[in-house]
Amino acid sequence: MTARPVESVISPLLSVPVVPEPAAALLLAGLGLAPRTTIPAWITDPGLRADILTGFMDIPDDLRGA
Repeated sequence: MTARPVESVISPLLSVPVVPEPAAALLLAGLGLAPRTTIPAWITDPGLRADILTGFMDIPDDLRGA
């Protein structure tokens, strides 16, 4: 009896996904793994802006605008 050759089957779903940098930064910030670096322009209070950058306040994504 001869041995059959071993075949490797690699699914494209199991490969490492490539996420574009802008999307990756927003994803990591949304998960709390990276600091948010942008603040919506409609927030003008300097104290609130500083609190958002330090992470004391969070703005929901639906209020961030485009």
